[in-house]
Amino acid sequence: MVPVISVIGFSKTGKTTFIGSLVRALYQRGHRVAVIKHDPHDHGEVDREGSDTSVFWKAGSPAVVLSSPQRMTLFRRTGEDTPPESIIPLLGDVDCVLLEGYKGMSYPKVVIWSSKMKDFSLKQEELLAVIYPREEEEGLQEKFHHEVPLFNRDEIMNFVTFLEKSYLAVNQQSKE
Repeated sequence: MVPVISVIGFSKTGKTTFIGSLVRALYQRGHRVAVIKHDPHDHGEVDREGSDTSVFWKAGSPAVVLSSPQRMTLFRRTGEDTPPESIIPLLGDVDCVLLEGYKGMSYPKVVIWSSKMKDFSLKQEELLAVIYPREEEEGLQEKFHHEVPLFNRDEIMNFVTFLEKSYLAVNQQSKE
């Protein structure tokens, strides 16, 4: 099974920016990383009004695929939220899957910390790491009782090294 990590945090805390940086850093180290963004409120917009795929979708097609030599995009009507386990087989040959969101599911979680999270609670066994902005470092060690690795968001390579040693390598060995 491919390793899956859920990146969670409040809105506007930098989850997308962090995931983009993490994908680039892991790619530089030779890892193929897929990303699934959770959109529980159906806010995402990926198709341009008036495009062929938009016309087909609005006509009622249950599935529309846009395929080119560089990428493939699938739009499929669903009656409920599709769990990552159903999406992962569509991702191809990847070393790791990053989820943006899915905080209610039991995947290892990386929390993008914000001081807005005063009443934050999460099962300790699901917490892989906490990523924090430099200005909010004070007090985090005490909050997490020194049991959870903390990483400054400006030092992404430290987090990548941690992932490779503690999570990706362990999952790579179990695949072999």
